[in-house]
Amino acid sequence: MEMKTYIGKEKWNFSDDIYYDLTGNKVNSNFNPEIPVLIKELPGLLDKKKLFGIFWSTPTFKDTDCNYLFHVYDKKDMDYIICTSSANTVEGLARVIPSFNEVTKKDINAILLVPEMSAYKVDKHFIENNQYIKYVVLKNSDLDSIRVFASELKNVMVEKYSLIVADANLKTAAYAQMGLFLKEQNLFNEDVCFVQTVSGGVGPAGVIEAAYKLNEKPEFLVVQPLDGTSTPIIDALKEHSQGKDPFSLFNKVKYETPKIETTLGSSKPFYALEKFVKWREKGNRIVGTYVNIENLQEYRDTILSVLVKSEIYPNKDVGLKLYDLEKSGFIAFIGTILSERKIKANNVVINFTGRCFNPNNPIPESAEPYIFYDPAKGATQLLKRMKL
Repeated sequence: MEMKTYIGKEKWNFSDDIYYDLTGNKVNSNFNPEIPVLIKELPGLLDKKKLFGIFWSTPTFKDTDCNYLFHVYDKKDMDYIICTSSANTVEGLARVIPSFNEVTKKDINAILLVPEMSAYKVDKHFIENNQYIKYVVLKNSDLDSIRVFASELKNVMVEKYSLIVADANLKTAAYAQMGLFLKEQNLFNEDVCFVQTVSGGVGPAGVIEAAYKLNEKPEFLVVQPLDGTSTPIIDALKEHSQGKDPFSLFNKVKYETPKIETTLGSSKPFYALEKFVKWREKGNRIVGTYVNIENLQEYRDTILSVLVKSEIYPNKDVGLKLYDLEKSGFIAFIGTILSERKIKANNVVINFTGRCFNPNNPIPESAEPYIFYDPAKGATQLLKRMKL
């Protein structure tokens, strides 16, 4: 079974209502882009449950919040957007900003900040020759430290420029679109488990907000890669299951970016974790699991074969190259396989956050940064180098 749908257009109104609930801010916008989404049933991976995958045309689901950012701020005066990401969000913003400027006849620019450890994932096809962006790779950084640097940069720039920095509430409202289109496909109820790999966890947080709005009670499974201390959300949910304070864990353990998949590197996921705990305390279900390198080695080829058979990838060679570039989608599948017995719902929907195949740009190549910068030198020095 295959179902085609989309996010955006008039459906942004649903996210706008949630954004108002979260922030008290009303959205008035004429920028309403559409992103096609494919939902496909994938037999052969689970024994007793129906499995569906959500696949994005963009080619990752992070373009959702990038498009919604411009939708929300369409009527605002903007000079610069400061965007931090381990890779996919900055690349998504680089895709969206030229089309936004063309449609609105504006000249908005962006500074894209990415840690060195994951910069190889950023696709040069959307970065190079893009006049609206300055792509900066930060040395010796992780996802949390570049966010600190972004705050410093904002404080320096705000006296001269009108700035935008997307916050978690905006992202949450954007990702609520997933709950809306699942509801339209009759895949958003108590007999459905929504699965996603998580870094900061804002994707499932958005689906939870959609569930409140639609008065539905789906089950949730969140998955993280286990590599040293790399599973803060999973550990915190386990603590909560044992009747302990899930947030006290962060006073004892220093979490780090997993080498298995560096796009899943947020070590302080407090925003989403608060929503997960609240969801549980309202009597609903959310569980977590981890995937280690041995699990990836055991299940990779099985999942790859299913994705090729389902025409998500054209062949195994392309699939392997995209897997090497970004493993997050595979981690979600493996976490689901390992957790099938503890999932109560009969229908499972996986948000494939990995990179989908694009026939116009089959195997992305790494983008060269505009500046390769040591953040220890400070934000003011970076601005001098960018002549801002």
